[in-house]
Amino acid sequence: MNKPEIIAAVIAQLQDKVTTLESAMAQTVDAATNEQTVPEHKYDTLALEASYLAHGQAVRLQQIHADIKRLEQLVAHSEKSMDKVALACIVEVEDENDKRQRFMMLPCAGGIKLPQFALTTVTPESPLGKKLHNKQLDDEVEVQVGERSVYYAIVALH
Repeated sequence: MNKPEIIAAVIAQLQDKVTTLESAMAQTVDAATNEQTVPEHKYDTLALEASYLAHGQAVRLQQIHADIKRLEQLVAHSEKSMDKVALACIVEVEDENDKRQRFMMLPCAGGIKLPQFALTTVTPESPLGKKLHNKQLDDEVEVQVGERSVYYAIVALH
C-alpha cells in the first residue's frame, strides 16, 4: 500500500470540496449583499440568513484548509511500519461473515471512501476509530452499528 498516494487522494477530495464551497460562498455572499435582498420590513430576514450561511461556510472552509495541512504533515510519517493501530495505519478487518474491509486511520477527514484503494478513512474520534486505536494484529473489536453489534477481527496492519 502506498500510503502517501492514499493521503494525496484524500487531500484531492478535500481540495474538490474547497472548490465547491468557494463557489457556494460566492453565491451566498452575493445573496447577503445584493440590493434586492435589502430588508423591506423587520420580518424580512433573507439577507441576515444568507450572512449566517456565509459565515458557516467560511468556518467550514477554514477547517478543510486546516485538515489539508494536517494531512500534508502526516505524509512524512506515513511510511513507518505499524505493529498497532495508529495514525497513518491501514487496518484490514474481517467481520463474523468473513467479509473484509480496509480502513486508514487519519487525524481528520474521516468517512472518505476511496474505491481505487478499496478503503475508507476513519479518525480516532469516530466510534470505529476509538475501538481500533492502539489495537494489534489478531485483536477483536465490537462496534455498535445502529441497534446491533458488529464484531471485527484485525487481520492485517500496513
